[in-house]
Formats: sequence, structure tokens, C-alpha cells
Amino acid sequence: MSVAPRSRAVARVLSGMASVAVLAACAGAPPTRADLDGRVVCDAERMASVEARAQRDGVGLRWVNCPRVTLRVQ
Repeated sequence: MSVAPRSRAVARVLSGMASVAVLAACAGAPPTRADLDGRVVCDAERMASVEARAQRDGVGLRWVNCPRVTLRVQ
């Protein structure tokens, strides 16, 4: 009786390891400079300055859309 639960445990471990290996193989390559150039992203610096000013002035602030900036990679 002790063989069946142990073989199930081994099968679960092997199945889990196989799943992790498959998911790791599907990971994309890190972005290159060409991938990032021209990408439109949120302007975190501008958001931080606006939030600091709002906090300093005691004004409530809620973002609906973030300010956008286009990345230029050199």
C-alpha cells in the first residue's frame, strides 16, 4: 500500500518540474534597444512631480489616464 502513494507523489513532482520547464522555455527574450525605441509609456517623473505638488497643496488627486511620453533609445 505504501508504493502507490509514493509513486503518485513522484509523478506529481515530475509533472510539476515538467510544467516549470515548459513555462520557462516559453519566456520571451529581453527587449532590445530597437524594441524600446518609440514605445509610448507613462511619464513617471511628471506623475511624481504632480503628485508631490498636489500633496504639498493639500489637493486630492486621482489619475484617470497617465501622462504619456515616447521613449527614445540612443
